[in-house]
Amino acid sequence: MKFNRIIQNMAFAALTVTALTACEGDVFNIDADPFKGQTYINMTNSPISTYLESEPDFSEYVKALRYSDTYNALNQSTSGVSFTAFAPTNDAMQEFYSRRGVGQLEELPASYVRSFVLYHTLSDSITTEKFITKSSVTNLTGDVLSVEIDSVNAGQATLNGEGQVIEMGISAYNGKVYVLSKAMTPLVETVLDRVVEDGRSSIMVGAIQETGWDKQLSVIIDTTTVEGVVMATKHFYTLFNVTDATFAKAGINSLADLKTQLKQRDDRGLEVDSLLREYVAYHIIGNMYKRADFAGTDGALRIWGASAKNQVFTVQEDTLATDENARYTLNGAGEKAQFVADHSDVLAKNGYVHELSAWLPVWEPEQATVVWDFADYAEIKGIVPAEDYQPAEPVSGSEVRYRVANASCFTYEMGESGTKNTSYSDIDYVTTKSYKVNGETLTANHNDRIVFNLGYMGSVQMNTPTLVKGKYRLELSIIYTTTQSFMRQQTDGNGGLVKITFDEDAESGEVPTDAHKAYVSPYTKVSSALPGIYSSTIIEEIEFTETAAHQFKMVVLDPAASSNNKFSLQFDCITFTPIQ
Repeated sequence: MKFNRIIQNMAFAALTVTALTACEGDVFNIDADPFKGQTYINMTNSPISTYLESEPDFSEYVKALRYSDTYNALNQSTSGVSFTAFAPTNDAMQEFYSRRGVGQLEELPASYVRSFVLYHTLSDSITTEKFITKSSVTNLTGDVLSVEIDSVNAGQATLNGEGQVIEMGISAYNGKVYVLSKAMTPLVETVLDRVVEDGRSSIMVGAIQETGWDKQLSVIIDTTTVEGVVMATKHFYTLFNVTDATFAKAGINSLADLKTQLKQRDDRGLEVDSLLREYVAYHIIGNMYKRADFAGTDGALRIWGASAKNQVFTVQEDTLATDENARYTLNGAGEKAQFVADHSDVLAKNGYVHELSAWLPVWEPEQATVVWDFADYAEIKGIVPAEDYQPAEPVSGSEVRYRVANASCFTYEMGESGTKNTSYSDIDYVTTKSYKVNGETLTANHNDRIVFNLGYMGSVQMNTPTLVKGKYRLELSIIYTTTQSFMRQQTDGNGGLVKITFDEDAESGEVPTDAHKAYVSPYTKVSSALPGIYSSTIIEEIEFTETAAHQFKMVVLDPAASSNNKFSLQFDCITFTPIQ
């Protein structure tokens, strides 16, 4: 197939486009078009919709633009506004109709076709040179599209593992066109929708509905007002699904059977309704993770907290497994389950669904190492643009930062004297590059960090991940920059002294034991003048007497936090290592 490279002078319609402020926002405000129903003449090159209409092999996609009232919007040429359109060919559109079980465009609701168009559109003009360097892009529905460049076939790529790019970067007046030989399926379904539509999990769906989780799993975004500012918060979930056939293998053939099984196994005297709520919440995580995200380093066992209060599960990867169904094992020392590969990593609008090979009852494992990443919260993920949150690789160019102090995972107070540091706000999320120290390449956990800039006597509280009861040694990893040399050498202040407590009583300030409190100057432990990532033990031994998440509080006790404009605390993670 050959596409016409000559962009002819043609008439096109202009209109106003409202900025996307949330994934529910009206991106193309057609009703605000002052030229609606008219022809606006512009003697410059063709904008995107007009260009597509001039090419016969896009006639079906042009029909979609008109049917969804997005044709004029994609022709918009206001200064500073441009688009990238991933345009499916006619054959790609017909294949998409077949996937959706319809014979023609008009059998689909206009609202769905609108989502389809927005899903295939970016609010920026991306050249081929830039596109081939990207691992992901964000579209007009706020969804992240993964980009996999074809290393064999020049000019080709795969979007979200589905859309097939066969030609890149065709220029139009107001952006670029990328040709698709296979269209993408827009994300309009929630994680619960995915399970319901699959039709094989009536017991799990019934349990989710009876416990009220159906309402929560259906939330994509909500808004709150903080200090007069309207904040949009995205919600993300990972749902472990159990099919009716898998339940049947455990002798569970109905929701009533599931309740009976849970009651028979309980030795705590809980009511069956509470047991059902716990079981459902045990299969839900309050963030979105692929299967590969659950793996520990080099196959190490990793503990994960579930939405069920004080309950955790383990995941271990068999790095040598040739069968994808056997690669990841959950609760391997208990009643284990594995991911069913063909029905896992199912992407939804608000997360991922993974099918399990067994019903996975609630179980408490032995202690294992837990790495608490200061940025690993759904609330932070909802603020930071998807392409910058926990990047897969260390940053190769400039690090980027975003203020995340409004994330509900933080409760904080600025010190009365404030801060002189203008490089960071009160609490920032910052992507992180790699460092070389003494010949060793060091990277931050998830290639990011949280920077606290709270001033002298400022404080912050956060909840740790759920930890299995027992004794632990705590190690703090920080990022050290050359601007903080005064902290390492203590030429001004006391090396970033902080008071750290766990489970402090809000009224009395008391902690359960002396081991739940420590005074730490982490930057005095930096062993080299070279910038890098450094770790040091902050508590030699602490015992938690119940399996739970714990309240972490930090108070800044270094006066330089309010007087030195280079002062900041840049924390990566805390590692909890079991002590037997």
